[in-house]
Formats: sequence, structure tokens, C-alpha cells
Amino acid sequence: MPQCSSVFRWFLLMVVGLSTPTWPQPSPSAPQPPPQQTPETRLLLDWQKSAESLRVTTLQGRDITGEAEPRQAQDKVSLAVSPGHPFVVKDEQVETLVLSSEEPRVLPGGLVMPDIPSTPPASGSSPDGGLIASWIRLTLVPSPVPAFWNEETGAYHTDLNFGLRVPDAQHDTISLDSPVTVRLGFAGLEALEDIPTLTLKATGLAHEKSVPLHFIPRTPRPTVRVRSTLSDVDLQIEALPRLAVRPAASSLMGLGLATQEVTIVQLAPHGVPLPADVATDIDVTLTGGGHLDSGRLRLDPEASATAFTLRSQGLAPITITAFASGMRGSATIEQHIPWGPAIAALVGGALGGFARRFVKGTRKRQASRRLLEGVVVASIAYVAGVLGVGYLALPVAVVASEAGAFLTGALTGFLGVTVLETLSRQRARPKG
Repeated sequence: MPQCSSVFRWFLLMVVGLSTPTWPQPSPSAPQPPPQQTPETRLLLDWQKSAESLRVTTLQGRDITGEAEPRQAQDKVSLAVSPGHPFVVKDEQVETLVLSSEEPRVLPGGLVMPDIPSTPPASGSSPDGGLIASWIRLTLVPSPVPAFWNEETGAYHTDLNFGLRVPDAQHDTISLDSPVTVRLGFAGLEALEDIPTLTLKATGLAHEKSVPLHFIPRTPRPTVRVRSTLSDVDLQIEALPRLAVRPAASSLMGLGLATQEVTIVQLAPHGVPLPADVATDIDVTLTGGGHLDSGRLRLDPEASATAFTLRSQGLAPITITAFASGMRGSATIEQHIPWGPAIAALVGGALGGFARRFVKGTRKRQASRRLLEGVVVASIAYVAGVLGVGYLALPVAVVASEAGAFLTGALTGFLGVTVLETLSRQRARPKG
């Protein structure tokens, strides 16, 4: 039995050894060469500032500045980009531009489209022969500049025309897959209307959009903040000074019975008095009524205001307009009927006529007649007094104040009734 078990054990070992596969052993191999690296494709971009100030984003606004690896290359900036993948470049700092003329402006930043040129690289492309930049820039044409004061709206006015431009484009119009948005904000000014967000979908004049801007400056530097897909910039808008016509009151007694002082002030756009640099002549015109001795005033150097005295005339509203060195200002004064003095004169006339009954020897039965006669005489006298103020230089207080009109009416009423009764008695006497 022990021999049988050992024979069986030997048999199993033989079976296992025969069934086990023999694996080939790896032979030593030659060293493999390192994988070839694709040469980096970079684009030289015209950028007048340092590479540290450059911010690179996608059209959707994702920041890819780290992937683009901006590097300074003399007066240009080198970027690691791929052909056919447009990107947006902006400055980290928002630039401020002063709009002092109607000259078209190309705003900073823009959309860059890296392309493979069909001809040998020109200046501005990569020296290792790769890419050339095609720009799409945001443009602005303001008009009019400086902004002018509009008397009807009581605000300054200018138009801001935005568009897209390709400086070296071979085609007039290039449509964009993603439109460029332009949003406007304000600092130091008050816009009279809400400005909607603009969308620009293609380049060219036909696709430009205009924003009418009516605004009131609140500071010496009114600013429009432009925030768009392609450019962020602050625009300081220059505006012309203006004249303000400031009457002492908004209404005065008509028919030449009242005077009023009117002040003309030269104002800066944000409403602060602005002293004149040199002597300035101001032409004043009146429409609808009113009277002034001279239609020309003078604003002295270092002075910001001058004044004149206006006399009423008629009953129509008086519009005062002042012109000086391209500036204009106007104001309207209402004229009203002198109801108070007129009623006082009639009451005085009635009482003056009624007082005639207390004179010794007069008839007592004619009181109502004397009242009527006193009113009629006082009204005639009041009209004569109004005309006398305008043509005979009578004192204004005689008919322009309630007290003066009442006294005038009472005296004329009493004297008028007396004269009428005297004439009536003379006619009643028999002839012969």
C-alpha cells in the first residue's frame, strides 16, 4: 500500500507538469524614442500695452487668458491659439475716452480670428509661419459733439452710432454666429429715457445701430459706460454751455401795469454759473408782448449773469429768448388781467357816486342812478389811467395797485356824478 500511494503521487505530478503552459520570457528590447511634440503655434497680436494687462475670453465670456499664455514680444503680444477658434481680447483696465469731436472711433479690444495665410506671413503674423490675425472691432460715431442744449426737452442731445468693422476685410459684410451685445450705463448724468441693450449681428454700415441720448449732466464730466462683448470703455461726453433766462416770477400784471427783472445766466453743462472769458454780447428778443428799452445786453468778463427790466404789454404770454456765441436760452412769462385793481376802481366809483347824495341840496331819490353813474365814470377813468401809464408816463401806482385804483375810482366817481348832475340841471332850465 505505501508503494501504491507513492506511485499515485508521482503520476499526479507528471500530469500537472504536462498541462502547465510554458510562457515565453520577454527579451530585452532597444530603448524607445520619446513621443514627438507638436510645435506650439503662436500668434503675434498688435497690442500697444503690456501682456500683463491683456485679458482673453471666448465669445461666451469664459476667461482663457491662462491657456493663451500672453507673452511680451517687443511692441506686440504673443498668444498660444488654434486656427479657426476666434477669441476676444480686452484690457484689464477700463479705458476712458473723451468725445470732443464727431470723428469715428475704433474702441479698444475686439474679436480676433486666427487664420492661416495663403501668402507668406506678413508683418504682424507669427515668424514661424503660422497664423495671422483678422480683427472685428466695435466702432462709435457720436453726433453732434459737443452735445447741444434742447430747449423743448430741457436736456442735452447727441446720437451714439455703434457698429462692427473689419479693418482689412475683403467683404463688406461678415455675419457672426453669436451677436455682439452693447449695454450702456451712466455716471455723472441723468438719462431721460431707458436705453435698451443693443445687438450687432454683422459688420458694415447697414448693420449699425443708433442710440439717441437725451441727458442732463450732474457733474463736470458726464460719462457713458459702454460694456460690450468686444470692448469695455468709459466715454466722457463734452457739451456746450447754455444760457438760462430767469424771470423774477412766472407771471405779471398785463396791460403795461407791471415791470419785472429778468436775469440771464451763463451756465456750464452741469448747471453751475460759468464766468465769461471775454465780454459777450447777448441779443434778447420778445414775442407775444412785453417791452424792453434795448434788445442787446453785455456779459462782462469774469461775470456769469446780467439783468434787464421787462414791462408788460397787452395780455399775451411773453416769450423771452436770449442768444450769445452759439448759446441759446428762453423762458415764458404769463400776463394776466389786473382784476384786483379793476374791481377796486369800480367799487370806488360806486361809492364816490353814492357819496354825492350827502352833499347839501342834492336830491335823495337818485341814489341808484348815482351808483351807476359812478361805476361808469370810474371805469372810463381807469381805462384812461391804464393808457396814461403807457403813453403819458403816469405813475403806475394810480391804476396798478388796489388802493390807488380805489382812490382814483372814488374821486372820479364823485366828480363825474357832480358834473353830470350839473349838466343835467342846466339842460332842464327854461330858456329865456
